[in-house]
Amino acid sequence: MANRHKDFDEYVSQEFENIEFAQSYITHLINDEGLSLEDALRDSIVSMGLQSFADKADVSISYVSDFVNKRKKWSTDNLVKHLQKVFKLKIKLSIDTSDSPEVT
Repeated sequence: MANRHKDFDEYVSQEFENIEFAQSYITHLINDEGLSLEDALRDSIVSMGLQSFADKADVSISYVSDFVNKRKKWSTDNLVKHLQKVFKLKIKLSIDTSDSPEVT
């Protein structure tokens, strides 16, 4: 990630206090940018600030840092729990056959 000005980082971090902004940010990374759930969550955590995420998720900053720096992988259950608690988002999984008509 490119080095940004500290004021910009603080501005983005403050924007994450708005739940609609936070939800839009992470869903954009997944749906429009094609990031995996884990990578989108890592990016969002860095943008909002590790301490802020840790406080909202009620976990230690070292736990968050280990995830962000890929020293630890979170289980699917933990990913779902943290997305719900911090971002008020739900994960939906759907499986379809390749010959199913596409809904537009």
